[in-house]
Amino acid sequence: MERAPRRLGTINVHVRESTRARRLRVTVGSGVQAVVPRGVSDRQLDRFLDEVRPWIERRLRERLPKLGLDAPGVVWVALQPQLPPPGDVERWYREEARRRITAAIVRESRRLGVCAGRIGIRDPRTRWGSCSARGNLSFSWRLVIAPAEVLEYVVVHELCHLRELNHSKRFYRLLDEARPGWRAQSAWLRDFGQELLDYRFA
Repeated sequence: MERAPRRLGTINVHVRESTRARRLRVTVGSGVQAVVPRGVSDRQLDRFLDEVRPWIERRLRERLPKLGLDAPGVVWVALQPQLPPPGDVERWYREEARRRITAAIVRESRRLGVCAGRIGIRDPRTRWGSCSARGNLSFSWRLVIAPAEVLEYVVVHELCHLRELNHSKRFYRLLDEARPGWRAQSAWLRDFGQELLDYRFA
């Protein structure tokens, strides 16, 4: 039986409850999956995942393909290399991210019938986006480097929180309706997110 996914920083952990499992275990393949015996609480699972997190991160680093973002002398937008702008490159990235994320919010909020508050562009290390109880949204500027559909998925994810400020089954049903392909886009972030976080303009 599927349970709500858990988050370890940028790592999305799929959770499957099994009546046959006798102990908690984690596998790292194309993604990260936790197999949970019946009766194990989310709190117990979170504690276990925190303990094995270094091992999970090490295994993911060993398996990850590379995007090649360390190519010198270029900047990246939607994985496309461009000539760098003059001046402060990170400031340019933030402005470009704000422009693209704001456009996606305007478009998707109309489609979903929600109204977002203030929009912040930051450089968090543990999440790609967030939604406050007041409806203010915050996003990582590094999303502008990712494929456009990945950026849009994160926007839709946070807009869905304007209706469900949690990660309940009801939230994921809403996300499924709003963004049917979100799992592939979430998997892309799971596979390449650390490279985005490590990126520095050279």
